[in-house]
Amino acid sequence: MNSRIASTPGLARYAIALLIVVVSGCATISPLHSVRRKMAAGNYAAARQEILAMQINRLSPAERREVKDDLCLAEYMMGEPSYSVVEQRGVCADAATEPGSQSGAIVAKIDDAVRQRSYEKVKAALADGDLVDAEQAAQLYVNTPGADPVIVAKWSRQMWELVSQRDQRLAQRHKNDVAAAIAALRKEYPEVRKMTKDEFMLWVAKEGSVEGTAMFSSVALRDTELDLAVRRNELQAASLKLDRLAEINDAGIARCGCDGHTNVGIAETNFPLYLVRLDPETQRSEVLIMPHRQ
Repeated sequence: MNSRIASTPGLARYAIALLIVVVSGCATISPLHSVRRKMAAGNYAAARQEILAMQINRLSPAERREVKDDLCLAEYMMGEPSYSVVEQRGVCADAATEPGSQSGAIVAKIDDAVRQRSYEKVKAALADGDLVDAEQAAQLYVNTPGADPVIVAKWSRQMWELVSQRDQRLAQRHKNDVAAAIAALRKEYPEVRKMTKDEFMLWVAKEGSVEGTAMFSSVALRDTELDLAVRRNELQAASLKLDRLAEINDAGIARCGCDGHTNVGIAETNFPLYLVRLDPETQRSEVLIMPHRQ
């Protein structure tokens, strides 16, 4: 009898320990056991649907991290066209913010793939002389973490070379009509014709001011070409003031008595944004819009 009584506390402790294990096991099985099983089997679509149906705010921090990592992995493994790279990266970047997350490695893989793919697209587009596709792919590269500024600078030079080649073809086509257009513009800007180089650049900067905010981050004049740079946060303002760009180029033509060009680039990359060129038929400058993404 005494021996039975003595053993009772041990049995009680064992029973309590067993209960803890069972309860802990139940917590593990619900709600993550099913998701784990599907992920292990490679059934990512079903696992994703189950995750999305969960109330993540009710999970523990460790469970929330696991669920977000699983969602990231599921979308990454399913890939395009089921889930775009943008969607994949957004989900994985969110998961990577959780302490102890493993999703940062997938974010890096996505970024590597985007950079490589956009690099190849830019290379092919430049080889074909396709400025539109080249700049769109280049902007995607620039907006992806880890972009190489040396590569971006090289692309910028190549893009402007394509612009120069186009200008040469246009000059040959309109050569006989340019002189009459220049003469007409010189009559319209008598005051600008008298300006020095520095005075003209100050005038350009003033004309580029929109409600007290400078539209151009830099103004440079070299020979017959005016180079303007617009910061990304001013792209919208610039798009609404294209008439000013045309007027600035008209004035530049009047000042130099030449077929002046205005090149407008994005300040952060120097990719072509707008080209302003004289149209001999209308005897006015026209703005050519280059492709870009904000």
